[in-house]
Amino acid sequence: MAKHTLNLLQADLLPEQPLLSLNRVAGVCGLALIIMTTWGVIGHYQIKSLTVKHNALRAETSKNESLLANLESQLSQRKADPALESKLATLKLVMANKKALYSQLTDSSRTFVTGFASAMTELSKMHHRGISLKKVNINHDDMTFSGTAKSPEAVPEWLAGFEDSVLLSGKAFINFKLEENEQKYTDFVVSSKPEVEGE
Repeated sequence: MAKHTLNLLQADLLPEQPLLSLNRVAGVCGLALIIMTTWGVIGHYQIKSLTVKHNALRAETSKNESLLANLESQLSQRKADPALESKLATLKLVMANKKALYSQLTDSSRTFVTGFASAMTELSKMHHRGISLKKVNINHDDMTFSGTAKSPEAVPEWLAGFEDSVLLSGKAFINFKLEENEQKYTDFVVSSKPEVEGE
């Protein structure tokens, strides 16, 4: 078959396509417009959400500040009742005295603690028929006994029994007083103090 056409336009003779064409510029602009629009819509919703949160936080902060101011005002206006303060001070003083007394009563190193109860127990064991005690005063190492004896001789006999006492042995009684009363009995005071305590 005979060829009737001849192509004289070779591929390397075709003009090069320009890098920027109208179609490409329009496509890029359209894509940029879509991206900007999407970004703007997303940013708008984010700003709206943040604005709502900000308003909520601001309202809560304002509420808390108002509550704090109210509580501070109430606290500054609250004053203690003077009668209650006086009762509290009295109660504190009583409690302090009780604690001090308890510490003394439970201190086994102090003679008058181990002390008074032990001394009374020993005195009851050293009972003398001719002696009737009226007053016993034990204050630390100072002791005073006063009472009535049927006869003056009964007092030294009773004191001699102190030698067998754990608590009372070795005590020096530097004051000794005897007087005959109206019933013909002998009132006595025996003390380790420098001055005799009378009735």
